[in-house]
Parts: sequence; structure tokens; C-alpha cells
Amino acid sequence: MRYDMRRLAKLSLIFLGLLFLLLLLLGRREKQESTSGPEGEKIAAEDVGILLDALGGQLIFPQGEKESAEDAAVTGDDSDVVTVRSPYFTYGQYEELRAQLAGADFVLPDFSDRYEPAHALLKEDWYKAFRILLAHLDQESSIWETTIFLLKVDEKMKEAYTETGAMQGAFSYCSGAFAENVLQEMKVYVKNDVLLTIVEVLPEDHYLGSVWVMEVTENRLDCFYRQVVFSAEVSGEAVSKLPQREQIADLTFRDGILVQAKEQREKVHGRLLRLSETELEIEGEGVFELTEDAAFYRLYGNLATLNRGDLRMGCADTDFVLRKGKVCAGLVSEREEADRIRVLLKNTAAGSSFHETVTLTVDGEKTVLRKKDMKVGERRTFQSENLTDKVLVELENSNREDPFYRGSVECLRMEEGIVVVNELPLEEYLYGVVPSEMPASYPAEALKAQAVCARTYACRYILHAGLAALGAHVDDTTSYQVYHNIAENANTTTAVKETDGLLLTYQGEPAENYYYSTSCGADPADESLREEDAFRAFIETSHEEDVEREEPWYRWTYQVEKLDEKQIYKRLQERYRAVPAQILTRTKGGNYASEPIEKTGQVRSFAITERGDGGIAQTLVIETEQAVYQVLSEYNIRYVLCDGESAVIRQDGSKSVQRTLVPSAFFVMDTDAKTGKGGETVVGYTLTGGGFGHGKGMAQNGAKALGKQGASCEQILAAYYPGCTVRSAADINQD
Repeated sequence: MRYDMRRLAKLSLIFLGLLFLLLLLLGRREKQESTSGPEGEKIAAEDVGILLDALGGQLIFPQGEKESAEDAAVTGDDSDVVTVRSPYFTYGQYEELRAQLAGADFVLPDFSDRYEPAHALLKEDWYKAFRILLAHLDQESSIWETTIFLLKVDEKMKEAYTETGAMQGAFSYCSGAFAENVLQEMKVYVKNDVLLTIVEVLPEDHYLGSVWVMEVTENRLDCFYRQVVFSAEVSGEAVSKLPQREQIADLTFRDGILVQAKEQREKVHGRLLRLSETELEIEGEGVFELTEDAAFYRLYGNLATLNRGDLRMGCADTDFVLRKGKVCAGLVSEREEADRIRVLLKNTAAGSSFHETVTLTVDGEKTVLRKKDMKVGERRTFQSENLTDKVLVELENSNREDPFYRGSVECLRMEEGIVVVNELPLEEYLYGVVPSEMPASYPAEALKAQAVCARTYACRYILHAGLAALGAHVDDTTSYQVYHNIAENANTTTAVKETDGLLLTYQGEPAENYYYSTSCGADPADESLREEDAFRAFIETSHEEDVEREEPWYRWTYQVEKLDEKQIYKRLQERYRAVPAQILTRTKGGNYASEPIEKTGQVRSFAITERGDGGIAQTLVIETEQAVYQVLSEYNIRYVLCDGESAVIRQDGSKSVQRTLVPSAFFVMDTDAKTGKGGETVVGYTLTGGGFGHGKGMAQNGAKALGKQGASCEQILAAYYPGCTVRSAADINQD
């Protein structure tokens, strides 16, 4: 009996203990439910801190209350932790933030009907409030919202690789959430090209077209897209329909997983003859439209995404991938030598790239092509059966001295007229360039320096065609290099042959090498020449140390006795149409903006307000009765100040009428003025200058002078292109 009583008492104690624990757990559960707040995605405290920092420290991050050990136990945290802080931003902290704005002319939303102080604030409510903070505290709009697709992250380097919208490439990121949302489309906040936080992960599927698939495993694809290598986990039906490795595929992602992969295997191959923004032409295959997402890949050497301008005109090194009959990708599989060039023969009489009539004679057979007789898209190619014979090309009102062309001549009928392109070996092209750019009577070493410069210049455009839409690398005018304006000459041809394949290089690549006629002797490194008084003293003096001091163009004067305002405005308008960003009008606020040239009137003043290297004029300000204009760049200044009629008087007394440009932008300007009822106006001006040409790179007459002094080709090039090296093109191709 006594034993039963003891047993009953023991059971009662156990029952009471269990009841206490149950009540305690129910109490804690009730407390947990009361502190969880509204359902939804919560805003991380880290993200709030990032955004407040981005506002420039105008607000202090609220510290809030730390959780007790009991709260930590309720929420499932380690019971040994004495105090912890929630990873989320609480409503209590939000209220502290609101308190910091007391007295401000704006208030943040009051969510007190939805939250207790310990509740975690929902992401959507935080961003409603943050947009108000942005509107009032970010006066310079330095923080902005955009949409990206996240290809991958490098957590060690804290870099995110993105695609879509305004941000494509590698960018630093702040929020740890980026690493958790790879291969998803999202709205983000950005400042100074740094990804701050994720506003929202978008639920829509995301499509990436024309992706290069590098490797395929059972449930993963390794891909290359826009210079980024990334991996994608495969799910669903995509597992059974994976593309083969080293193919182009269109990929669709959902919630960070690849759910569809469609391989594009149809290809065409042939020489690329023409490439525009919307289409390309392949020899023997015809014209193909380009898809909007067309991508081009270099598969040899280091794998790379190429720009359209990197595709080589006249080369057959690319497989073009088709999607529903349109080119969606190009695969450049091998390196081709830059040894052939395509030259557009312009209609110089009309200042056009198109001809109405072209007459060609090949091996004694004459053909006349007329625009009206050809269909748009029709292409005719003419070439002698003998390798050493040439094609006679007669163009409208042409003043070319040598109309006989090596290689082949293609005539393509386009909407505007007939396009004529001469394709030939690079070295043979130089036979027609060097005598057109430098007199054949110049010293042999100067001619060799010119040949190296011309070859390098051409090589750059073979690699990146300047006229891809017309199927050419360059044209035959001063816009690139003058070609066939002067007949071939034994001296210049010898210079080309003796420098066969030699290029001027900088850091292993063909150098950006310009050349021009005559230097005024200015040293580009002399900063003092940027000052007006110093440059005037320099240009009005002849300097014994200048190798070109005896050249007629070394010093010159250009006097416009009677200013024609209409001509000034006409030339301003012409340059505005060509380069609107460089012809500016002063606004009422005193700033300059690109606007059509409409206000005229008499000219009040001219002033060179900025000079560049060696004192070259870079900014010309023209003040008129109704407006003030700012002309930027040496070319535009030379164009606007040339009236096409007044003669330039060279230092030897000889005269030359320049129809398009004054000789150079190395000049000082003096104006003749008269005073009338409306004030002082300019009636004429005088330019006192020196040199001929843009003043960049090698001065050809300087090369002549150095050649006469015994300098070698290499020494001449070193004098004008410091830091550059002469190398064989074959050596560069092996690098």
C-alpha cells in the first residue's frame, strides 16, 4: 500500500512536470507567432545598411534591441548564445529611422497597424520607404534601379557578371543575396556601377540566345557568353534534350535552373563579303538577315566573344549558324593572315560611295555597267586570267592618274547605285598607296618609313573593317589612305618590297600610327604651348633646330579680308550634321548643348579658348549677334575657318588656295573689326600658322629631312613613334 502511494506521487510529479513543459512550449510558440509579423519576404539588415551607406551617411543605421537568450531559444538558435541580433531589419529599427527624420519636410510610411517592434520588416514595405528616401535625399540621382540577369558571381573577388539592360559585364556587388540568386533576372539598385541590393527577383523565364556550349555532362552545361564562362544546372525535360558540346544553343532559365536548351546546328560557310547592322553577304551563299541576338565567337587561342567589327571582310574563317534562315551566330575557327585588303573606289566627283556607270576592261574585253540595268543585290566580279595583268576601271569624272588595278574588281548593285571594290594582296595595295602619299623622289629610307606606316595603317583596318556595310576595309581617299591617285613608281615599289611584312607595333599589336605632311616644329610634350601667349611667341618664330624649317609649309599666313557670315553658318551647319556632339550652342544658363545651327547675324568675335598637344587649337568660340557657338576638334576648326577662296601664303611666298581646310590647326588668330550701331563686329581675320595636316604621328617632310641627314627607316620611325617597335607580321601572327 505504501509502495503504491509512492508510485502514485511519483507519477503525479512527472505529469505536473510534463504539463509545465507543455505550457512553457505553448507560451513560447505563442510568443514566436506574435513576433514573426506579416508573412512575406523579409528585408535583410545587411541590405538596409548598404542602402543607407549609399545615401552618403545622411542617416545612421538603427541598432535596435538585441534578442534575449530565451528569444534565441524560441527562434531555434543555439541556447548557449547569450545575446544575438536578428539578420532581418525590424520594425523597431524602422521606427528609429523615422525618428531621425523628425523635422524633415517628408515622412516615411507608418506601418504600426501591421507590425510590432520585434517584427521583421517585409522587403516590399522597406522599398516603398526607401524610394521616398531616394526622392528627397539623393538629389544627384546617383542611386538608380535597373534590371539585370545574373550569369555568375565570384564571391572571392566580390564581382557579379551580368547580362541584360544597361549593365552588361563584370561589376562589384555588395549584398550577399547576389550569390544566392545566380541565373535569375532581378531588379537591383546601383550606384557608381556597383550593384547594391536586389529589389526583387523576377518570376519570368529568362532566355539567352546564341550561347556557346563548351561542355555537357549528365545534369550540367558549361557555357560561354559575352566573355563569361558559367555553369548551369539542368532540370526537367531539358535533361533529355541536351545539346552536344561545342555547339550553339538557345537556353531558357527558370528559378536559376536550365529548363530548355535548343541546339542550332544548321551552318553555312564561305567568304564574308559584306556586313551591316541587319544583314551579311556570304560568297556563293547569298545575303542573310542577322537575328537581334546574333553573337560571334573566336574559338582559336583564347575563347572570346567578338564584336561584329572583328569579323574579317574577304575571309573564309567563319562558320555562320542559322536559326530559321537567319544568322544567329558566327564561329571563327582559325586565324587567317591579314594579307589581303578590300578597297572601296569612291565616286570622288560626286563625293559619294556609289556610281551610276562603271566601265571595265579585262583581257581586252570591255564591259559597261549601268545602275539602271542591274538588279539590287546583283554582283559582278572582274579579274584577268593572268596574274600579272590588271583591270582597267573607268569611273565618272575621275581624276585618278592610274586607272589600272591589280587583283579583282567587284561591282555590287545596291539601292543607291553601284559599289566598286578592289580586292588585292596587301603588299600590292601598297604599290598604289606609297607614291600617292609621299613623293617618289624622297630619300629611300623615308619611303621605307612611309611603307611601314601605310602597311600598319592598312593592317588595322583589315582586322577591323572601316566600311563593312559596303564590303570594304578602307576607301581610296584621304578618309583612309590615298590609293592610285599617283601611278606606281619603281622607287616606292622598292621601298614596299624592302620592308615586306614589317609593321609598326605597340604592345604586340599594330600601332595606331597616323602621319601627315609637315610639322610646325611644336613639341607635343611642351605644356607651355597650351598657353596662348607662349604659343603665339613660338609660331611667329622660325627655330633653327627644326628639321623642316626650310619647307614652304613650315610657316604660313591665311588672310580672309572680307568675312562672309553666310559661309561661316553654312560650314557650321555642315559640321553639325556630321558630328553634332562637336558643334555646340550656348544655352541661357551659360552651358553648351548640341543644337541645330539656326540663329545667325553678324559675328562679334572669334577666340581660341583651348589648345592641346603642341599648342594645336582644340576649341573655337564664335560669338554672333544672336548666339554663341563652340567648335570642338582641330578638323572642325580648320573646316569652319576655311572660306574656300582666300589663298594661303607660304613662307617662300608661294600661294595655295585650300578649298576645304586651312593647312593646320597650329595657328594664332587676329581679327579685323568695325564699330557700328550694334557694337563691334568682325569683318575679316588673319591666321598665322605653321605645318600642314593634323599634326599626329610622322611628319612626312620631317622624314624626308631625316633621310637626307642619313637616318635609317627604323631611326625615322623611332623619332616619331616613341615606344613602338618594328616587327614582322609573321612574328605577330605566331604570338
